Formats: sequence, structure tokens, C-alpha cells
Amino acid sequence: MSNFITTYEMENLFSVTDTMLTDADIKIISRSGDTLRLMYNNKAFDARIKHFNYETKEAKINVNGFDFKIKIKEPLDHLINELGFLSANKHSVKEVKSPMPGLVVNIFVEVGQEVSEGEKLLTLEAMKMENILKSPGSGTIKSIRIQKGNSVDKNQILIDFE
Repeated sequence: MSNFITTYEMENLFSVTDTMLTDADIKIISRSGDTLRLMYNNKAFDARIKHFNYETKEAKINVNGFDFKIKIKEPLDHLINELGFLSANKHSVKEVKSPMPGLVVNIFVEVGQEVSEGEKLLTLEAMKMENILKSPGSGTIKSIRIQKGNSVDKNQILIDFE
């Protein structure tokens, strides 16, 4: 088993570890709420934590006017990934069914399209309210069994995934 350390992955840029941060001699001068004043190479930087998701360990920060997305991976996260538990947790999608009877108002996807979890699939009107159905997981659209303007029943299969 490997030695795991905490890493901070900067989206589309690079990854750093706690050791690298300590060696770089980055000092926090002051902190007030979500705002930090940092010192690095005798230069001061203003940083603000714009958003932090404790569940996914993802943050959006702003440093001197530039936004960065950061994903924090602690030793336990690395171990879970290495043991393969992370892939077992992925939601496998085979189909999307109508949660209620209604009218298909709009379809946002097409056959062959790759979709991510939470991506909009279609709009269903029920009881004069429009409901957006989102993908429960990632996958590729295999077939769309309905068209805009169709009436659908509860539990009717609307979209199949590969």
C-alpha cells in the first residue's frame, strides 16, 4: 500500500501537497471569515473562499482577482480510490422513467449524446407546472422514446442509456 498525502488539485493547472505548501513558505498573515491575506516570496496576496462543498471537498477561491477551482484529496480519499470503492459508488443509469403523468414540453438531449449526472434531459408539464427531469447518473443516450408534445404516463420509459 502506498503512502498517501493530502493533495490540492487546481483545475486544469497543477496539484500541490501539504509538504510543497510548507516548503514554499506560504504564510497566512490574517484571516477574517472567508477572506485571507497571504504572504509568498515577500509579496502579499488577497484570497477569498467563494464556495466550499464539504461533501465533495471542492472549493472555488479567488486570489487577486483570479478564480480557481480546487479539489482536496486527503489520504483516506486516495485509499478509497486505490481500493476501487469510488468506481462502485458511481450511479449506473439504464433508463429514465416519467415520475408522473404529463406532457413533454422540451427535450434537451439527443441520441448519442454523453450526459453527466444532474444534466437536464427534458421538461415535463404536470398539473400546470413544468418539471425538469435530470440525469440520475453519467452515460450515453441510446434512445429517446418520446417526442416534444407527447403525453406520458407515470413510470413510462422516456430515455434509454447505453
